[in-house]
Amino acid sequence: MAPLSGLLVVDLSRHLPGPLTARLLADLGARVVKVEEPTNGDPVRLSPPVREGVSALGAILLAGVESVALDLKSEAGREALEKLLAGADVLIESFRPGTLARLGFPPEELRKRHPRLVIGSLSGWGTTGPYAARAGHDLTYQAVAGTLASTAAMPGVQTADLIGAWSLVSSILAALLERERTGQGKVVDVALLDAGLHANLTAWAAEAGGRKAVGERLPLTGALPCYNVYETADGRKLALGALEPHFWERFCRLAGRPDLLRRPYSQSLRVRRAMRELIRGRTLQEWMTLLGQEDVPVEPILSAAEAKEHPQVLERGVLATGPDRLPRLAFPAKLDGERPAAGGKVPELGEQTRAVLEEFGAADLDGAPGVGRRFSFKRWLRKVLF
Repeated sequence: MAPLSGLLVVDLSRHLPGPLTARLLADLGARVVKVEEPTNGDPVRLSPPVREGVSALGAILLAGVESVALDLKSEAGREALEKLLAGADVLIESFRPGTLARLGFPPEELRKRHPRLVIGSLSGWGTTGPYAARAGHDLTYQAVAGTLASTAAMPGVQTADLIGAWSLVSSILAALLERERTGQGKVVDVALLDAGLHANLTAWAAEAGGRKAVGERLPLTGALPCYNVYETADGRKLALGALEPHFWERFCRLAGRPDLLRRPYSQSLRVRRAMRELIRGRTLQEWMTLLGQEDVPVEPILSAAEAKEHPQVLERGVLATGPDRLPRLAFPAKLDGERPAAGGKVPELGEQTRAVLEEFGAADLDGAPGVGRRFSFKRWLRKVLF
């Protein structure tokens, strides 16, 4: 039995953080019914690259869930959703604050109608404050949270979105655990801004030592010679993580630079220039061979394609490929030595509408305005040919 077997999650969210939350709960065994608007569904379905009608991002996030097509602006769509929520354990939504209420599902009323329901509300700025109704994306949440400050550059990953999803997952699990004791659900308010603020924890520690300007490197973002990214003689990038004194001592000894022994944390331009010139003196492979003689934390910076072939990545089994030959991500932890399997088939938009409505006593709504699948050329062609 998977840890969350028997739990039903109704997911109204779109884009990245909400669907990732649902994906992680599904990986742990929950049944996820994704409610999508009938015309285009979740935009992740159209996120390039798309192969044979299936988006690679959609394959990662939607594989293994059930898709029900409902227009929540229609009476029939809202009635069908109410039937689903009557049997659900968790509701995930990522509308702007107030939208769920305008659709006829204010959280406080849902709590009265479905006392055991855990409602996970995910928004950019949160449900309170002067920015609550403001538009945004991961980039702008990170900008305000300060996570971009030290480099003042485009982020390599969507930190606020990803940490926000994990924040919602952990909060939902905590609320479910408390429900076992009290019989009552909770309303969880997760803001992507809050997630960005939390991810910036080392910067808050650094700020305690004095106000930092935008573009000012911090100890773990490029200010230290012992913990930095360098270019090698052959144009490759090398990540050096000799933060502790014994690692730095080994590096200096192997590199033949005893003069740098006392300068691991120096922020002088002269030391930083010396390190850049030192690393550019050898190729990446030469550095890996030299520093591999002892346990120095140093690794090449790999492309995604290279990372997929790394022996440790292959051993851990997080990266997988689905039946559509598109990528999947297995749950990033093992339970009793076993990793929950990555999702399987990606449902077509609204593929399970009829079956789910019948199961939850709303079969009479199937085909009503606002309920049902959109026309699918791929599905029609399959019927014609086969």
